[in-house]
Amino acid sequence: IIMKSVDPGILDQSICFSFTPSAMAKKLLFYPTWCGHYYCTNRYFMRRDTYPPLLLIYVRVGILRVFYRGKDYRAHQGDVVLLDCQEPHYYQAEDGLEFLYIHFDGSNAHDIVQYILENEGPLIQLHTNQQIGNELYQMVAFYEKDGVETPFQSSLRIHRLLTLLTIPNRVAVHEQDPIDKAVRYIRSHIGKNITLKELADVAQLSPYYFAHCFKERTGYAPIEYVINSKLDQAKIMLIHSTESVESIAFSLGYSSSNSLISLFLKRIGMTPHVYRKQNRSR
Repeated sequence: IIMKSVDPGILDQSICFSFTPSAMAKKLLFYPTWCGHYYCTNRYFMRRDTYPPLLLIYVRVGILRVFYRGKDYRAHQGDVVLLDCQEPHYYQAEDGLEFLYIHFDGSNAHDIVQYILENEGPLIQLHTNQQIGNELYQMVAFYEKDGVETPFQSSLRIHRLLTLLTIPNRVAVHEQDPIDKAVRYIRSHIGKNITLKELADVAQLSPYYFAHCFKERTGYAPIEYVINSKLDQAKIMLIHSTESVESIAFSLGYSSSNSLISLFLKRIGMTPHVYRKQNRSR
């Protein structure tokens, strides 16, 4: 059902939708609580000390003024605003503002948004902003046409938005990006005993700064990433080849099969032999 907002400053062509999540969605999924497409005058504002859901806004036209965590922001055309509304917040339109928005919540959604806020802040200016705007526009258009979807499909919409908010702010992956160079080096030298200094040299960064940047990008310390890459390659070889565990261990740079067996026991909870037996097709 298409709804009309009764808030001051919302023009007649504006639309919004309200959602009541199921108990299953609340427990397991992301879920929307409100979404809409607003056209505003400067009479539109919102001030709350707290409000349970999270809020994502895409500014299509005009300027939205935001006060959050003690700072003033001005979101312009193409900007994204992300707020954890459990914290005090205030925003107000300037004349001619048009924006799309979604209020949402769900399993670990607040933790994810807090992570994004720590890295990007409430005013977000990423190369993915336009895609975020497109996702919100298509979502509102879907509901405007009386579209019906499952809770999993609704959750996927929000998952896509969160994914777009966490993509590194660069237009494309460049050959000279230091972290990408290091990852490619790891993958192409999987049989070597790779050191932190070796990777830092490939990236042309100091070991300390490289380790910091690498973990920020991948979520892993460099050597942890190397170990995981060897483990992933071992899994593939165990399932899709007939090579012995000893041969696989040597190809990954280990001096004996015991090192690979210890790694599997620690990370997988079983030996390579058992892993192969459980995962190979019969």
